[in-house]
Amino acid sequence: MIGLWTKIKIGLGIAGAVIVAIGIAFLKGRRAGIEHIEAEQQKRRDNLQEHYDEIDRQAIDPAGSYDRLRGMSDDAHGR
Repeated sequence: MIGLWTKIKIGLGIAGAVIVAIGIAFLKGRRAGIEHIEAEQQKRRDNLQEHYDEIDRQAIDPAGSYDRLRGMSDDAHGR
């Protein structure tokens, strides 16, 4: 028969393997989440840069141009 100490070692080994597997899954999910957030932020930056470029191409009207950007920001944040 298998001794008690051997059963304990096997159980601890299995528990350790499960903990490592959970840790790896957590880190992969975290990395995917970070990449998703970074992609969304880059998309917002690109969109905002397009609007800044549009402002730069237009005649100088700071109040109107930046009011339009402020309105876009309010729309994006649900205000």
